[in-house]
Amino acid sequence: MVVIRLTGAVEYNNLNYMSRFIFAASALVCLTSAATAQQVPGRDLLEFPVGLLAEAPPISRTMTGGFWNPANAALSPGVRAEVGFAGLTTPQDEGIRLQMVGAAFRVRPSITAALSYVQASVNDVIRTETDPTSLGEIPYGTSLLSAGASTTRGDLSLGTAVRYRWASFDNVHAQSFSLDVGARLDHVAGTPLRVAASTLLLTPNHAADTPTYMLGLDAPILRRDSLFELRAGYSASRTYGRGREDYGFGTASFRQLDMSAGVSQTSVYGTVAQRLRLGVGLRYANYTVAFGREDGAAGFGASYQFLITRVFR
Repeated sequence: MVVIRLTGAVEYNNLNYMSRFIFAASALVCLTSAATAQQVPGRDLLEFPVGLLAEAPPISRTMTGGFWNPANAALSPGVRAEVGFAGLTTPQDEGIRLQMVGAAFRVRPSITAALSYVQASVNDVIRTETDPTSLGEIPYGTSLLSAGASTTRGDLSLGTAVRYRWASFDNVHAQSFSLDVGARLDHVAGTPLRVAASTLLLTPNHAADTPTYMLGLDAPILRRDSLFELRAGYSASRTYGRGREDYGFGTASFRQLDMSAGVSQTSVYGTVAQRLRLGVGLRYANYTVAFGREDGAAGFGASYQFLITRVFR
């Protein structure tokens, strides 16, 4: 254990604060990754778009906590804190459930601290031997705890998050640590184009976990004062050793109503699938309530999700 004592009152700017956070988090990942000797199960469960509601993963700010992009945890001016919950469910024949809770707190004028927790599981995985007779259920699930910080300078937001994931499949139990980074630029070269990039489950040892790299952009195609805005964009994600997703989407905001729609095309192990995503949300007072739907694949029915957030000013 190393203890560092600071004496005196020293002023640091926000970028130095973030640099120290990233350095400490990197050291933690390097020290703990060596302890992980096998691939942690349940990685496929974290590919469901929980908390996104038909928005692009690196761009979406609907769900608090910055799970998909640590930079998006940065709070808007005048907001002290935000908390939220999101849940996703698939049809009974697939039996997948995901829940997410997130929170963000302003700790300095331009620094936001964030926490998020995601739990995913599959129900009714039946154990059998030589005949269809059930011998009980096989537990299959994973949990992911994240702690991060983000800072905003003008149109640029930067963030990083340390993550700890644990999972079980039957009698196999494993865990891993990862360090993720993200960035969002709201106006590129003075234009209304918005660009964002982030990672998910980035580890030094890919045998321990499977990282995803995400890039997204969008721009307004129609705007009328502050009452109505229509944006269109594209995002791409690549998961190491698994496949890719390309996503074209559009979002619209009218007063307190938000709507989003898009088409996702995934290519996993040579299998290509297209799915339609839809989302609608209502902002009232300091609350946001939203619902989302995504088409199923491989003969499964659609998945649905619910989201609610609360802002504290």
